[in-house]
Amino acid sequence: MTENQTTAMWGETNPVLPGFYPDPSVCRVDGDDGTWFYLVNSTFEYLPGLPVHRSRDLLSWELIGHVIDRPGQINLSTVRDSGGLFAPTIRHDGTRFLVVCTLVGGAEGASGNFVVTAENAAGPWSDPIWWDMDGIDPSIMIEPDGSMWAHGTRLAPLPEWAQQTEVWVRRLDNETLVPDTEETIVWSGALRGAIWSEGPHLLRRNGFVYLLAAEGGTSFHHAIVVARAESPLGPFVGNPANPVLTHRNLGRATPVTNVGHADLVEAQDGSWWAVCLATRAWDSCDLLGRETFLVPVTWENDWPVFAPGEGQLPQNPKGLQGLTGQEHLPFDSPDNPAATGGEDVIAVRRHPSEIVTETGVSGTFRLQAGNDLTDSRPAFVARRLASLSTRVQIRLVDASYGVRAGLALRYSSTAFVAVTVGGGTLSIDTVSGDASVVSTHAPRLTLPQGTGKGVLAFEVHGTSAVAIWEPDDGGSVRSDVLDISHLCAEKNGGFVGVTYGALAVGDSGSADFADLQGGL
Repeated sequence: MTENQTTAMWGETNPVLPGFYPDPSVCRVDGDDGTWFYLVNSTFEYLPGLPVHRSRDLLSWELIGHVIDRPGQINLSTVRDSGGLFAPTIRHDGTRFLVVCTLVGGAEGASGNFVVTAENAAGPWSDPIWWDMDGIDPSIMIEPDGSMWAHGTRLAPLPEWAQQTEVWVRRLDNETLVPDTEETIVWSGALRGAIWSEGPHLLRRNGFVYLLAAEGGTSFHHAIVVARAESPLGPFVGNPANPVLTHRNLGRATPVTNVGHADLVEAQDGSWWAVCLATRAWDSCDLLGRETFLVPVTWENDWPVFAPGEGQLPQNPKGLQGLTGQEHLPFDSPDNPAATGGEDVIAVRRHPSEIVTETGVSGTFRLQAGNDLTDSRPAFVARRLASLSTRVQIRLVDASYGVRAGLALRYSSTAFVAVTVGGGTLSIDTVSGDASVVSTHAPRLTLPQGTGKGVLAFEVHGTSAVAIWEPDDGGSVRSDVLDISHLCAEKNGGFVGVTYGALAVGDSGSADFADLQGGL
């Protein structure tokens, strides 16, 4: 087995949410129907935003809704690629759920940090309450008496070194959910010179308040650090073992890198766990983006120990076994809703409902034609690519005259691959780095009359893919092997992962699709 094959298959239960599910935050709620864990992730320029999953055992996660769940709730029309919704935190105060998040690049007066609430994690969620302050990565700590502390990070106004950040703490009003104006700066990193000490979370345990944060940037040097104090206002003392978890010491050849941005939760049996992000790369290309991993945590001398006995992400954490009565499905199983994207269908800078309608035929949907993938709001609805060795496909049922329809792999408006049919031709087009230049990997092939319906697919194997057209009336077409190594942060910057989905390009009309599937 090659190194890249090992990377693709890495673990059966880790990552617990494969594909583009970065910046995880988790909370536990004990109710009449037992204990549930709830998890949210960043979505950047995609809507609906901030998916909410729940789990009994921290391994098998079920999508139940989205925090940004309707048009008009948040405006992403002005955000750049990999801008938008950053680093949410989810908490429960005994009555309601609270999610705080950062909107980067939003319209004036509706950008920055905000909080929303819901009685049910599945929604509906409230309109945002905006916090009048700079910075990113807000979080909330709820004290045993119900009082709350808001905290987050921002660039230091008078830095000692480039990209130095500072973690601030303020009291949070329980009624208005607006932080006090008085604040305390409590942290700037475990190491002098550490960049981007971010993703802070405060929690109380055994007489101490712990500050969990990440530092080193979101790439190879990402790391998780911990400090503690007697008060949320500090002074905080760093763990002598910092960083408590990182893979930067393993070198760039390790199958999983970029470990960081964690959140801690105590289970009902007294065990402790962390969720964090990391990436699985293929030839230094992280097509899938940052994924959600699970890590066991123990406590020694009132300090948390991440992945005890291993010191790195476990391939197959056991989770809370025996609580669900269901066996956890491997992430690459087509029966695993998380692996195939489940019902987590997303669109770029608008909700899928704004461009998708029902056709009246079971199992099909109609996509309104519009702009191509170089546009800020393309006519594109998608799911997350969840495996480095997979087939993704869609069935084209019908299309209006003049509409070019098909399947695309998207990283950004300047990095994508699309296979489309229309006007009696088949086209395989790639954009890499410059949206004004489209590279056609094969001449547009003239198709025999009547071959406008069929299955379009990509067979993905690491940084290579083959585009496929299987018309209903026979005569399938396969492209040469395509280089898709540009669909990642390593080559194009950004924070997302590859999505795959339906594309319909045209000045008017629509295309009907069925069976958008991955993990095949």
